[in-house]
Amino acid sequence: MYSAFKFNNAKVDLAFAFTHKPTDSMGQVELAFLRHLLSAAAQRGQVTPDDVQRALESSGAFDLDLDEGGKDKIVADLWNIGDNYIGALSARQAAELRRLRKLCLEANSGDADALAQIAEII
Repeated sequence: MYSAFKFNNAKVDLAFAFTHKPTDSMGQVELAFLRHLLSAAAQRGQVTPDDVQRALESSGAFDLDLDEGGKDKIVADLWNIGDNYIGALSARQAAELRRLRKLCLEANSGDADALAQIAEII
């Protein structure tokens, strides 16, 4: 089970990742990484090192137009973020993340009520 602090961070990061639009390629990569990683947590109730690796691969981090040193730093930073979420959630936490993810998707479709519900959850 995630600690209260870790779970609150997961909720805030999930809501941020699904409701904000990136302003640059780095922001796009980070938001894609968080969406993938925290969706796995919501759907399966846990995050594994394999989930972190899959989130890295799907985020586009390896495709950034940077020298290898810059790319390595970004991958390491994202891995550190993902490492914070490795572990299992309680059944209640997983259900709450699933509900929050659903509300975020509804908010992206223009549902203003969903935004109000997201604010209540986080």
